[in-house]
Amino acid sequence: MKKSGNFRDKNLVFVDVETTGLSPDVHEVIEVAAIVADGENFNEVRSYSSKIKPEHIERAEKEALKINGYSPEKWRDALPAKEAFLTVANISPNGIIAGWNVAFDWDFLEHAFARNKIIHKFDYHKIDVPSITYAKLFKIGKFGGLGLRSVAPLFGIKLPQVHSAVEDVRATYEIFKKVLEAESKQRSLGI
Repeated sequence: MKKSGNFRDKNLVFVDVETTGLSPDVHEVIEVAAIVADGENFNEVRSYSSKIKPEHIERAEKEALKINGYSPEKWRDALPAKEAFLTVANISPNGIIAGWNVAFDWDFLEHAFARNKIIHKFDYHKIDVPSITYAKLFKIGKFGGLGLRSVAPLFGIKLPQVHSAVEDVRATYEIFKKVLEAESKQRSLGI
């Protein structure tokens, strides 16, 4: 476990969740994915993903289930919530959570940790990748919006219609690296 005041000594933990609706008080996470990246060079250290057995599918919004492609058959081998969230909570102690609209994902994760009586040890800082990306896109001109599915094609990343925590977290991680790589190239050129 890395402990230091230097942010480069902390791993970044890119996360994405798929949920049964928009309210973490009512709805639940049914898929989670994480990519841990070294804070110094952003190389991938490990990854994790799991479909999670819904405990209250009756509370789900039909539109949410359609967006993430939920079906009982596809979730047949899903893990119990506590097992999946224990793994996420311990994937990188002191790591900094990062994501696309990270506030949404973190709100659901915090609720899931609390429901399952899991104590995480993540750093309290969060990195919202669209905020970083906005600065880059603003410099280069027009863009259609800050949704992941609007931005990913600008970086040569194709995403399926159905939302997937695995594909979305991978796209977020790749966009983050491309934006930072572009900035370092500009600095080295004196721009």
